[in-house]
Amino acid sequence: MKKIKNLIFVFFCFSAVCLQAQSGWTREAKGLYLQASASHFSSNDYYTTEGRLADQGSTFNTSAFLIYGEYGISNRLTAIVDLPLVRLNSFSTTETVGGVGNIQLGVKYKLLKNFPLSLQVALDIPSNDGNNFAQSKNANDFGEFDEINLPLSDGEFNIWTTLAASHGFKNGKSYVSAFSSVNFRTENFSNQFQAGAEVGHLFFNKLYLIGKLKIQERLSSENNVQSGSFLFGEGTTFTSYGITSMYKLTDHLNLVAQYSDYAGFLVERKNIYDGGTFSLGVAFEL
Repeated sequence: MKKIKNLIFVFFCFSAVCLQAQSGWTREAKGLYLQASASHFSSNDYYTTEGRLADQGSTFNTSAFLIYGEYGISNRLTAIVDLPLVRLNSFSTTETVGGVGNIQLGVKYKLLKNFPLSLQVALDIPSNDGNNFAQSKNANDFGEFDEINLPLSDGEFNIWTTLAASHGFKNGKSYVSAFSSVNFRTENFSNQFQAGAEVGHLFFNKLYLIGKLKIQERLSSENNVQSGSFLFGEGTTFTSYGITSMYKLTDHLNLVAQYSDYAGFLVERKNIYDGGTFSLGVAFEL
């Protein structure tokens, strides 16, 4: 029983690191999980909507401080909240603009009693109308300061629907999981499809290492791409991979670190900056 509880703990912790990395497990009734984390991304490698690597001449930077929480309404139903309290965007040639990111509220339901298969529905609530202009650091040839939109929100509602299944091995220290998601978007944006898999193992009874792989495709037969900032995610496709480490400090407190990056070996990179994201956080569980 103790091994099974340790295995379930792996899934709960990892789901907090990245909401789209899903498992088939739900939290126990009245169980609580909270995580606070900070992340940073920086890159000057931009892939256009045609998949071509472009020379941008400046570096895009984004940082965030996020709060994530889960609460077990019942043994089969879990409530989820994902709140980017602070998000900062900038180019190396502009000032930094910041604010609150999209708020995500969701529920996850375990479909079968004896097998970890879950269905999750989450609502992405826009924090603003998608306009957040940053001024250039230097004046142009006409002596004026240019402005560029670096939105913290895409300004539209999203509904993520995710089906996930998991399997824990008999040693109680290893697992595999797979999921598929559809993001139903509004305001004439294209719907999105994601699918992924992950594998985790417990080392030294203290350290969890979790590897993950995910793809995103655009669900639309139309050829046009919504105009505007790449931060709206319109026409964005990619393959991403990453590794998460979780170190158990106490029975209720955990240190979480993650690195993720993009690639093009499964799905081509389009309308996206390519680079690594680093995050560090602390998780608390009851």
